[in-house]
Amino acid sequence: MSKVLKFWKVQAAGNDFIMVDNREGLYTNPDELAKLLCKRRLSIGADGLILIDNCKDYDFQMKYYNADGSGPVMCGNGGRAAIHFVYQSGICQKKEMRFYAPDGPHSGIFHDSGISLTISNLTGIKKIQTENVQGYYINTGAPHLVITTDDIKNIDIENVAPSLRKDYDANVNYIEHIKTNRWKIRTYERGVEGETYACGTGATASACIITDHLAGEFPVILDAIGGTLTINKIEKELWLHGPSTKVFEGSIMI
Repeated sequence: MSKVLKFWKVQAAGNDFIMVDNREGLYTNPDELAKLLCKRRLSIGADGLILIDNCKDYDFQMKYYNADGSGPVMCGNGGRAAIHFVYQSGICQKKEMRFYAPDGPHSGIFHDSGISLTISNLTGIKKIQTENVQGYYINTGAPHLVITTDDIKNIDIENVAPSLRKDYDANVNYIEHIKTNRWKIRTYERGVEGETYACGTGATASACIITDHLAGEFPVILDAIGGTLTINKIEKELWLHGPSTKVFEGSIMI
């Protein structure tokens, strides 16, 4: 039986997300829904699907599914898009909110200058030194490999990163130092299986490596293809901040 699905498309620092209000629990097959809706050129097209659900003791629950249907997982820019959606759509009318994601609780703030949220569950930094890669493995709610380079522009990321992504079951981030606390970043994301214009948890992972191992200091500014992300540490909490905008809203028969 066909039904109409209403959605917003929100862009957060270059990542596109399809936002769906699922507080009535209408959509019970989010993996198939993500694969259907996120197809580029064949459907709405996005990096992933985000369902907003009710959650006891929190303003909302966010469930993020990659374009290939995998998930739910944490997504930093997805979390910022979720805050944008719930505030602008009227689901939550507080500019400071608490929400629950697949990796646990987060705080978020809707600013006039963009959206901020906490990144939690920073675990196990491991230095990786092999014949193929020299970098760091770190988990910031999603697993990441962080590799420094002096020529980020000319990295053939679509050919070099896929094998690393599979070997470490992680997103692959390349970073290049520009000046002081400013860096460039490019990310190959699992689930999307390609380069995306930005990655919030990847930027946070990179900022942690920069400050812990590369003599950098917070706040760290990372220029991605889709926009600039700023990571700061305030009272032991990591905060990710960046732009977010509503692209359009619509409906689709499914």
